[in-house]
Amino acid sequence: MAKNFELPKELIEVLQVLESLNSKAYLIGARALIMHGALARTTKDIDLMITVEDLKTLRSELTERLREKGFLVQWRSWGLLVKSRSGLEIDLNTPMLILDEEFQERAIQIWRNLYLPSVEDLIVTKLMSLERKDYSDIKEVFRLAKNIDFEYLCKRINQTNLKREFNRIAGRIGVRKC
Repeated sequence: MAKNFELPKELIEVLQVLESLNSKAYLIGARALIMHGALARTTKDIDLMITVEDLKTLRSELTERLREKGFLVQWRSWGLLVKSRSGLEIDLNTPMLILDEEFQERAIQIWRNLYLPSVEDLIVTKLMSLERKDYSDIKEVFRLAKNIDFEYLCKRINQTNLKREFNRIAGRIGVRKC
């Protein structure tokens, strides 16, 4: 199912800081889909959705600890952009509304506090963002993914009220609608 993913040392440093704050990280975006074998393109950044006790902790403690380790940290509307000295960019996204118990139960642990969400939940995160590349990524996922649990996918799509958006895309790419 999940392909091997070598963790860059800068990512491990970020994960260790998150772990010290009792935070989990979920690999999302293109790298997560690549690990599922459901995307063939490359990507320059690493997207993580993190758990945090509160946004104050995110702004203060996490920012401070990462900067102490030499990372450049910029605040964004979606969370933090973290840049390493080597140029690696890690997007730390605040938790999306779909980060619930079911999302967490279906995720696979790939490192101490790093998890890979199900391909279905990753499709939903792409639908929530729906930038130009997200549309083409969703199309590629349905071409490459081996087993998509449509019952679970449709349940999540209905929960997020994204049925219309998904069905429009599904019609264009020739996959089952919800």
